[in-house]
Amino acid sequence: MGTYLGIDFGDKRVGLALSDPEKKLARRFVTLNNSSGLVTELEEVIRNENVERIIMGIPLAARGETEQTKKVRKFISDFQKEVDIPIEGMNEIMTSKMARENLIGSGVKDIKAVLDQEAARIILQDYLDFQKK
Repeated sequence: MGTYLGIDFGDKRVGLALSDPEKKLARRFVTLNNSSGLVTELEEVIRNENVERIIMGIPLAARGETEQTKKVRKFISDFQKEVDIPIEGMNEIMTSKMARENLIGSGVKDIKAVLDQEAARIILQDYLDFQKK
């Protein structure tokens, strides 16, 4: 059984989260730098973690698409050409704020180190919970 990969895409950092094989729980995984090697690193994670579906956070705003929304949609479009697994978008509104609150509430000392991972975990967990319904 494979896993699902949650991605919180940012200009500098890309947070990743993985599901359990039963696709019930998401956990923080790793933060990657958004650099020229990002696609190669993501492909390695997909292979090593037996990823069968990617859930990308898409920043949707009430006022329409932002510049960041366009960047994420372009990345999804380009990345889909590189991988043979489905990539689905999930609204990521407020995930960074929720991630920060979760980490503070859990007593995490170095919030910056895992903030993007926690945002990816929230995105993925929201997707998993939605699929159960």
